[in-house]
Amino acid sequence: MSTLGLDELSMRVRVGRNLTSFNLPGAMNQAERIEFEKTMLAAFDKLISMEEYGGQVYSLTPDFGNGEENPNKISEEKYQELVDAHIMFKNMDD
Repeated sequence: MSTLGLDELSMRVRVGRNLTSFNLPGAMNQAERIEFEKTMLAAFDKLISMEEYGGQVYSLTPDFGNGEENPNKISEEKYQELVDAHIMFKNMDD
């Protein structure tokens, strides 16, 4: 984006309705949400590797279960930075 003279861009990607092998997000259980996220990571990796897109995946999923760490789990510091910048939604439990 900077090569075009534009500021960085942030976006949320909503793709759940386009994958027929998954329920709609509201009907997914935790295991299905994790499997959905893992499936999407391959597509995100392709976009990130493209110079015209790039970017970073920040996941709110604590882990993938069965001792499998989430490599894209957002740090507390980065989460707060994005909240302060009005990019990430604030945790409504606080």
